[in-house]
Amino acid sequence: MPKSLKLHYFIRIILALILVFFIYTFVPHKTVRYAVFAGYNPNGTIEPYIITYLKGLNEVTNGIVYIADSPLKKGEEKKLKDINILFSLHTPHGEYDWGSYKRGLYWLNKNKYLSHADELIFANDSTYAPINSFKEMFKTMDKQKDLDFWGNTQNHHFHPHLQSYFLVFRKNVFNSKSFQHFMNSVRHQIDNSLYILEYELNLTPLLSDLGYKWNSYIPYHKLKYLPIQDKNSYPLTLIQKHHNQFLKRRTFTEKLMITENIDELLEYLKQNHPKTYQDILSANHPRLEYLKTPNKD
Repeated sequence: MPKSLKLHYFIRIILALILVFFIYTFVPHKTVRYAVFAGYNPNGTIEPYIITYLKGLNEVTNGIVYIADSPLKKGEEKKLKDINILFSLHTPHGEYDWGSYKRGLYWLNKNKYLSHADELIFANDSTYAPINSFKEMFKTMDKQKDLDFWGNTQNHHFHPHLQSYFLVFRKNVFNSKSFQHFMNSVRHQIDNSLYILEYELNLTPLLSDLGYKWNSYIPYHKLKYLPIQDKNSYPLTLIQKHHNQFLKRRTFTEKLMITENIDELLEYLKQNHPKTYQDILSANHPRLEYLKTPNKD
């Protein structure tokens, strides 16, 4: 083949590769996202609100790893048949949610899922979610390209940090040695509060000091007029005014200071988000037994 013809074919190949590159650049890239869901099933059953949560995650992820710090009764796993559960493990490990996050991360790394992932979610079963859908939340946060990790809410008690019931890390974070080392360092603590002190409070500043940028979906600066540092203490405000997709289960216990009227919250959910309302009722919170008692008047 003449040299001029070889050169002609070579140029055509180069131009074709350049064209493919530009086409790929302008074609929207669908985010590959995996979730580690941390659970605790004290009765060995998967409650309705867990199914709601997992189905919500299923809409925005390519697969879920479900790790529970508790055993599961035989047959309960059938409830997960319509959800893309990549792997599930229901065995007591005594390290609470962070221990489940650690084990889920290990499994994803071991099986090479994170090598082609864009985002990693850590979520736990301490909330009713999604109130409506996670889609709009991710659509909103996808536009913030400068962020390396984010969460739903932040708390400024002690120092500003993301709350660990829902966290999203982008690949430059979850592939980093610092993040991997931090997660591998999770160990059993003698008290549940120590998991907050050792891990939730320390992860955000650790990554921030390394230069990673972060923020929360619920804008903290717009909530400064609310005096309590944990803005989950204002559940109705967050749902009505800020499209919050999460409702802490502690709202219906004495473990979270709630300053808003619970009956108003429940009535709003009943009228606007009946699935969440039914999930709350089915959870059998002792403080809500009056809702199931027929009115004798």
